[in-house]
Amino acid sequence: MRTILEKNYNSLDRLGKWDPETQEVVKKRITAETGAVLTYQFLTEQEGEILEILVDTLVPQEKNNPYVKLSEIIDRDLVKNIKAVRYGVSPWPREFYQIGLAEIDRFAKDEFGKPIEDFSESQIEKFISDIFAGNTDDFLRKFLKRILADATAIYFSHPASWNSIGFPGPAYPEGYPYLKCGEKEDWEPKFEKE
Repeated sequence: MRTILEKNYNSLDRLGKWDPETQEVVKKRITAETGAVLTYQFLTEQEGEILEILVDTLVPQEKNNPYVKLSEIIDRDLVKNIKAVRYGVSPWPREFYQIGLAEIDRFAKDEFGKPIEDFSESQIEKFISDIFAGNTDDFLRKFLKRILADATAIYFSHPASWNSIGFPGPAYPEGYPYLKCGEKEDWEPKFEKE
């Protein structure tokens, strides 16, 4: 027997309870950052397509939730250059993504004789698995880890995925008065035995 989130739970049902500024931000994120059409400002279309393939494989999204445009959001962050952190001798994020996507493209063509865009789903999974297993150079593994970290952070903080993790959304203006009592707020999700 396992514990699952109650059926039909929707954190956005509480949208009207939040302050107007929070409502506006959440609505804007749902409208602008979900959907099937992706556009890129920093990356080229080919780089964006490669990134989308990698992101969709590394962070598969639930079918019943709106599709969060993870690769487009990563691209937007690169335009804003807000995550300007680098580790060791790694290049800065913008350069790291461009070099990494070019290396993925080169490696796919060298090893498989075709671009990653032409891979089947199982070939993409094996390709990524091989990189993580250490069957390639260390740079590609670091690059995929960076994509995984960025995409995961974006996905699980996005309002469209809150239901899948049982996050009830902002606790403002209610707050958590029962936090130290070990009880749940009325508006927090319940869990069921399955």
